[in-house]
Amino acid sequence: MIQKKMVFQKGNGQKIAAMAYLAGTEQNYPTVIFAHGFNSNYRDLQHHGDGFAQAGINCIFFDFCGGGLNTLSDGTMKQMTVLTEAEDLTEMINQVSQMECVDETRLFVQGESQGGFVAAYVAAQIPERIKGLILWYPAFVIPEDSKRRFERKDNTCFGIELCADYNKIAKDIDIFKVISDYTGPVKLIHGEKDSCVPICYSEKAQKVYKDVSFTVIKGAGHGFDGEDSKFAREQSIVFIKEHL
Repeated sequence: MIQKKMVFQKGNGQKIAAMAYLAGTEQNYPTVIFAHGFNSNYRDLQHHGDGFAQAGINCIFFDFCGGGLNTLSDGTMKQMTVLTEAEDLTEMINQVSQMECVDETRLFVQGESQGGFVAAYVAAQIPERIKGLILWYPAFVIPEDSKRRFERKDNTCFGIELCADYNKIAKDIDIFKVISDYTGPVKLIHGEKDSCVPICYSEKAQKVYKDVSFTVIKGAGHGFDGEDSKFAREQSIVFIKEHL
């Protein structure tokens, strides 16, 4: 297993900070790109990297530009929307696909919370390039929440000032219509007691996706800790191996 800090550059000059956990260098391995949630960063997720790499799967974590107050990538949260994050993830897919030791025909995308929303959105735009999609408590509630904030002229979320266009853009995305364009295999994992993104949103997504398995973690809330976190990772690894 090789741990490696990386920096990717977008066409507009912005830099995306990343951390790679590589299964090895002697061949091309299946690879998963893991997208973090709102106001998070890859350091909150990278403890999963060893598990994927030891299972023979490259795992690439990255910070969205402006994706959190402590992002290592360029940009600020006042510049971020779900579509700027979609651009970042698409750029990551483009560049990671070209890396040595990455099998671009076995490229998976994984996302948690807002990162799950973005991962699902992007996979629907380029379905032929994504071997499988893993979503932990995906925030498909975002359009509805954004519409309520827009109508109240509330430009904050969890006390953080948003981009002026964040709500305006997100409120008009029919996410369940969008994600129907992804026909590859999907793994949904959601906590039974999630009060931030109620489980009903994943239940609705389950009905939209054509090839989906759904795991509910009893008693878990939004964000997995301890044994719940380990279990979610193990389930994700099993899913990837089943679809190689």
